[in-house]
Amino acid sequence: MDKKKIAVIHPLLRPGGGSEARALWIAEALKREYKVSLISMGKIDLDALNAFYGSDLRYDEISIIEIPVPKLLRKRFDALRYYRLSRYCKKHSDTFDLMISTYNVMDFGTRGMQFIADFSFDDDLRREYNPEPRRLSKYFYRGSFLRRSYIRLGKWLSGESKKGWLKNTTIANSRWSAGVLKGKFRIDAKVVYPPVSDGFFDAKWSEKRNGFTAIGRIVPEKGFDRILSILKKVREKGYDIHFHIIGGHSESTYYRRLKGMVRESSSWCFLEGPKYGEAKKRIISGHKYGISGCRNEAFGIAVAEMVKAGMIVWVPDGGGQVEIVDHPDLIYETEEEAAAKIENVMKSPDSQERLLKHLKEQAGKFSAMTFMSEISNTVKEFFAGEHNSTV
Repeated sequence: MDKKKIAVIHPLLRPGGGSEARALWIAEALKREYKVSLISMGKIDLDALNAFYGSDLRYDEISIIEIPVPKLLRKRFDALRYYRLSRYCKKHSDTFDLMISTYNVMDFGTRGMQFIADFSFDDDLRREYNPEPRRLSKYFYRGSFLRRSYIRLGKWLSGESKKGWLKNTTIANSRWSAGVLKGKFRIDAKVVYPPVSDGFFDAKWSEKRNGFTAIGRIVPEKGFDRILSILKKVREKGYDIHFHIIGGHSESTYYRRLKGMVRESSSWCFLEGPKYGEAKKRIISGHKYGISGCRNEAFGIAVAEMVKAGMIVWVPDGGGQVEIVDHPDLIYETEEEAAAKIENVMKSPDSQERLLKHLKEQAGKFSAMTFMSEISNTVKEFFAGEHNSTV
């Protein structure tokens, strides 16, 4: 019997992001049982991707389909950039038994499967769960006539329709995301947690440094300024801690403001810039504590990485990251509450031991092996007609 053909589709496959891991590990999970094609915009370098995400995909195991990125759209106009990819997939959907979008919704013209990474595909949800950019750019991102026209143009170019993608089986990256989808679109989404990299260094707790790390793009919604304020409060209570900020940035107003705040606290706060692979793992494996300042994050790959690195991690009360730590002592509403909860843990070795044991159990939920097993079962359910995407 001929193997069924499956297309795994991701907008852009470049080492460094979190969502790319999903596409690679889906291909890894399916490559033996199905004929898998990996489809993306731009060049797909499997060797570089394998090295970064820990997958083991070979060119003789899967097919590669690369769609050129229009030159004008390479660095701007996100809503327009991937229209060629959408049109290609819709045009060629009849040559595959299943098409899987690994980054948000996609209208294939037939029923497929889609993984929700965030809510950037819906402008109303994006504004609800992410703060608008500051200063001049906010006038474009808010719900203006210009913004609505821009979004409509992107959907028209891609050939996308809401009626089309609502046919798909939908996979959410957290129970929180699934709840948002249910409330807005009446979708019953299956929850499959993303795969998170392994290979962190196994340092003893007593040998780790008494400091914090936070990871993410340096943009307002990540809340690095909020974290700085929290950790200042902890230091004011007499705890000699330090703080490493890991993440890429542009020369934005927010970055310049954060850089000034870090300069004022330069004896204990450090802007590390982007770190990848072994360099990132060494920093987070060598520190005791992690923290997030991002509210309503759909999942939180960085939080899961810090948990898997053996850190105690605090998160705001909202989004899928709450499911990662899943403990009241590690979830905060206000800066004052965060500082108090951090102090309670730092002064109690018993609390530290208890939370480390709990988080070690949590970390097992986000392994590549668990993810691949769930993907394999979900695809089998799809072909068996056992999973419906809407009520």
